[in-house]
Amino acid sequence: MKDEKKVEFTQKWIGDAVKKLLGKEDIYESDMEKIKYLRIGDEFTNNYIIEMSTSTPPDPFYDTDGGDEWVQGPDGATKTGRFIKHYIDYVKENPREDIDSDTRERSFQLSTFDFWRKYEEEYEESEEDGEDWEDTEKKWKSFEKTILCERYREEYDDEDVWDAWWEKVGRSIRQDIGLFTGLEVLRTQGAEYQDMTFLRTMSRLRVWEVVETRFASLEGIDDLVRLKQLCCWLD
Repeated sequence: MKDEKKVEFTQKWIGDAVKKLLGKEDIYESDMEKIKYLRIGDEFTNNYIIEMSTSTPPDPFYDTDGGDEWVQGPDGATKTGRFIKHYIDYVKENPREDIDSDTRERSFQLSTFDFWRKYEEEYEESEEDGEDWEDTEKKWKSFEKTILCERYREEYDDEDVWDAWWEKVGRSIRQDIGLFTGLEVLRTQGAEYQDMTFLRTMSRLRVWEVVETRFASLEGIDDLVRLKQLCCWLD
């Protein structure tokens, strides 16, 4: 342990949550490998949220609190194999690109909806056959009892100061996510990232849920082929 590198978080609230989960003050790289589930980002209620667990998440991933956005089918639970491989090629050829009207900066989002509708007949049977979603939902409800959930926000009287704080936190989150090297399930929401290369630190990652997440570049998208599920929501 003396020779092992101590983990330093850019966001204190993320570090505090990790310390609470693991029950220790000093966090080292080997400690981060124990965390197998992470949900982090903008909760869309003026709060940031972090959820973590050291328990192994059930397979497949199932969002038991996804509301109307989550469906028991390919739109929400994209599998590996041909679908993700072909989806990656589709995104590179048809990027969902936005340009900021003020800064003219480009950003990209991921969504499987258009791709699925275009190739629905090809994938509708092969991707979902044999999945017991009722049993999956039960397993995830049991797993959720192991999750530590923390929310964080700061109060400012000046709205511009608050906006600057909010954006700064959003930019810093991506640096801290890369510290979670043991993740099997990662859920990011309402954040902005330079690219997708931060996922390369997570050799065990099998599920990535992307909710209203923007990328300045599509670099690293080819690495998604190793995932078992890719779940994308635009809103």
